[in-house]
Amino acid sequence: MADNDAKQTIDNNVQDAELLEKNKQDDAKVYRLIWIALVVVVLLSAVSIGWFYQQLQQQEADIQSSLTELSSQNGDWQSKLEQHRQQLGRLDSDQKQLAEKLQQLTDKQQLSNAELQKRWALQEVKYLLNVANQRAVLAHDVVGAIQALIMADKQLEALSDYRLHPLRAEIAEELMSLQSLTTLDIPGMAIQLQTLAAHVDKLRVKKGPEVDFSESPDTADITSTETPAWKQAISDIWQQLRSLVVIRHDQTGEAAVLAPEQRYFLYQNLRLQLESARLALLNADNNSFQHSLKTAITWLDQYFTGEERDAMLASLNSLAEQKIDVSIPDISGSLNWLEEYQQ
Repeated sequence: MADNDAKQTIDNNVQDAELLEKNKQDDAKVYRLIWIALVVVVLLSAVSIGWFYQQLQQQEADIQSSLTELSSQNGDWQSKLEQHRQQLGRLDSDQKQLAEKLQQLTDKQQLSNAELQKRWALQEVKYLLNVANQRAVLAHDVVGAIQALIMADKQLEALSDYRLHPLRAEIAEELMSLQSLTTLDIPGMAIQLQTLAAHVDKLRVKKGPEVDFSESPDTADITSTETPAWKQAISDIWQQLRSLVVIRHDQTGEAAVLAPEQRYFLYQNLRLQLESARLALLNADNNSFQHSLKTAITWLDQYFTGEERDAMLASLNSLAEQKIDVSIPDISGSLNWLEEYQQ
């Protein structure tokens, strides 16, 4: 009996040990499952966190891009707003100008016929005073300047406005200063020289001493000083033409004869001297004027003959007696007075 009980006890202990071992194994499996579950949860959490972080980065980039675009649009709107403001400013300025012009037109409509006639007459007077100054200063035409001043004074006389008496006094003084000068018909003299140059081809060449074109009278004096551009150009042309003229001598050496084809250059040289005299006349250069006339007279006397030559010599000698270096007085006072009056 005791043996049976002992055996039973042993069996029970064995069963308990087996059961305990089984429970330990079951607990180990549970722990492994729990650890696996924890690892899976951790991995899933890491993946989720990474995905969420990526989404946050993308959203942040999108938000930054949107902010940049909004900032650009805001700049565009600001620029457009400034443009609209400038346009409004210009429109406002244009509106003011239109209002001023409208007011001016209204004022003009209210002017009397007498006032309009006066304004028109003063514009004519101003034009005549400008003409007088141009003729005196630019063309050295004293006669033309005097005529323009006289016409301007007659216009002022017709207005009968005591406020313009100082202007008439200015014109009277300018007329007196011009009329005290030696009157020269500069335009008429220029036309005369132009006409003489046009008739050079009608002159006849004569036999005579050898033509010396090496240097015209007083050339050394003229070229040694500074000369105007127009005069230098004519001098250059003359030097070139001079080099083309060839004189053919007869066997006795007593006469020089130009070949027919060479006469052109002689005529051309004379024509250039007359043109040089005309330009000097218009520029009030008395030295060049006298030099060119003296050269032309010398050539006419030495190398040409006939009635045409005699008539041309008489004209040039008459012109040479005139001195064109007349000091033109300042006649701008009347024009300045009128301009100040009209302001």
